[in-house]
Order: sequence, then C-alpha cells, then structure tokens
Amino acid sequence: MSAWRTILVTKPCRLSLKNLQLVYEPKDEPPIKVPLEDITVIVLETNQATITIALLSMCAEKNIAIFSCDAYHTPNGLFTPFHQHSRLSQIAHIQKEMKLPLKKRIWQKIITQKLSNQAELLKQFDKDSFGLDVLVADVKSGDSQNLEALGAKRYWHLLFDDFVRDQKKQDPINVALNYGYSIVRGAVARSLVAYGLLPTFGVFHHSELNAYNLADDMVEPLRPMVDMVVKKLQIDDELDIYMGIDVKSKLLSVLSLQMQLNGESVSVINVCDVMAQSFVKAMRLNDAQNLLLPSVV
Repeated sequence: MSAWRTILVTKPCRLSLKNLQLVYEPKDEPPIKVPLEDITVIVLETNQATITIALLSMCAEKNIAIFSCDAYHTPNGLFTPFHQHSRLSQIAHIQKEMKLPLKKRIWQKIITQKLSNQAELLKQFDKDSFGLDVLVADVKSGDSQNLEALGAKRYWHLLFDDFVRDQKKQDPINVALNYGYSIVRGAVARSLVAYGLLPTFGVFHHSELNAYNLADDMVEPLRPMVDMVVKKLQIDDELDIYMGIDVKSKLLSVLSLQMQLNGESVSVINVCDVMAQSFVKAMRLNDAQNLLLPSVV
C-alpha cells in the first residue's frame, strides 16, 4: 500500500525519528508516533517546531516532502529528496535536450486537459461551461493563442460569481487557493524528483529564478481539484483562513481526492506519480501522446 498521510504541524513541538517512525512531541502533551511509510507530506505551520537531521535524512530516503510556511501560514519552502533515482543523469540529459516542438505539444496537451477539467467542474456546480467546452478543441501547439488565459477569465467569473483571481491578494478565497495549489505543486515536485526529473527545466515555464518550472507546468490539470475544495468550503470574509485548522485540513485532503486516469479512479497523490512516469516516457519516445493526464471525476 502506498503512503497516504499528510501531517499538519501547528503546535510548538519536537519532531524526531525512532524505529522508522516520526515522533511528534508537542509541549506538555503525550508524544505521537506515525510510521514514515504512511506519510507523503509534512507541513510545518509553526515556527516553533524543531526537527532532527536524522528525520530529515530519512524523509529524503522515503520520498516525503516537507513544507515550511510563511507568516500567513501559506507554504513557502519545500524539502524534497536529492538524486534518488538510479538513472538521474541519463534522464536529466534527455530532459535538458528536449526539442521545442515536443515541449509545445506537451504544453498543448496540458492546457487542453486543464480547460476540460475546468469545464467539467463548472458542470458539477451547475454552471454554464459552454465557453470553456468550445476552447478545448481549439488549443494549438504551445497554446499559441493563449486560450488558457481566455478560459481563466470565463472560468473564475462563473465558478465564484464575478471573482477575480489574484495570487497576491490576501482575501480568503485567494489565500485558500494559494494554500491548496502550493500543496499540490509540492506533491508534483516530489513525484518528478522520484522519477529522476529535474523540476528546474520546464516545458513552458522557464524562469531562471524558479526551481520548480516543470512542477508549475504539470500542476495545471490538477488545479481544478483545489478549486473544487475551495468552492465547497463556501469561504466568505468572516472565515479566518489563517487560523482555521479545519479549513487547512480540508485543503490538504485534496491529495487523497479521486480523479479519472485511464478509465480508473486514482488519488491525486498517485496521479502525480503517473504523470511523472509518463512524462519520462514521452521524452524518451519524443511523443507527447505518451503523457498521461487526469480528468475531473
């Protein structure tokens, strides 16, 4: 059975390793032990947690992603394994030498699936998806017409009733979306590294200041899953997104939600692995059709 737990640390504590278990020791409370083989992600929300090097090292071996958070309790740092894949150098060279036509075809497929997933989510909430349905069939290589941006304008307007998406704004909905996206982005990066890929080299995103360009590419079809959770939370201005553990727990649970992949129901965390593995295959065979992307159930 694959790992499935996401650990959210909000209290002052010490985190250590004993017998391949995470030992969580909160102040003035009994310690709690969790087998590392059950854990996929650890989110450190408090700046009053200490973590041992032994635990960090073993988390790397077990492919467990660890997030740090900023003053707003939004993930701002990510610890992932290094050189875990036995053929890292070979895969890295193939990735670095990817030709532009293949990158454009992969990006076309990613955006097509993202728009399709957004349209399906609108249908689930009884919203008019016609505008996005039309765009799905029109995405060209490299999304040269930038239909992703056109679709986004229509999508946000419909999903959250005249909402404006702005990742820098600190209103509750934008903060909740940022939190959820950060978690899924980290899960994608974790899987990319596990399959020998370098997250720095993307197919569309290519900023020299971004260590996770490829993760930002691959996360796109998964974003509607976060949108779905935030929509169901019915967030309003009275909700304290910064202190609400219940809200954050539900946002973290996006990793266990189910998507459709190759006719099967697969959790988001496992979808990340399948996407990374199929991306390697698409590179090796120089064929974007080998990239497997999930649909919203």
